[in-house]
Amino acid sequence: MAKSHSRQWIPLMPQKNAHPEGELNNQAEGRQTQTCSVSVDVKRSPTNTSVIYVSGELLRGATATMRRVVATELNRSPALLALDLTGVNRIDAEGIDALVSAATQAGESDISLCLVGVHGHPVGTGLAEAGLTELFEIFAAVSDT
Repeated sequence: MAKSHSRQWIPLMPQKNAHPEGELNNQAEGRQTQTCSVSVDVKRSPTNTSVIYVSGELLRGATATMRRVVATELNRSPALLALDLTGVNRIDAEGIDALVSAATQAGESDISLCLVGVHGHPVGTGLAEAGLTELFEIFAAVSDT
């Protein structure tokens, strides 16, 4: 398991691969966590919306971080939780299951959940192959939510 380090980081815009593998950042603006092959970055807006940016490979053994961050954000009870999956370049059945689990948790908490950036990307293909596209509200960009 990689060591975790903490430091101040105030993001102006979402950044891919902004931190070395295994680095964990917590601050008022959001949190970034990277484990193995997936990076998860949270941005919270003053309008009670949380956007979780996921990039990398959402594969077996690499979904725990995303699941944990989704659960944490749902516990905050935002009006909307958006999962921006534009940066996901590979997904398998465990990754699809993590998305279905997020939708289930959000529904149980009466929180709106949507996916962003999945059309024409591996996540969209995976959801279509599993027959699960209709389970999610899907947007092309975060600005469309």
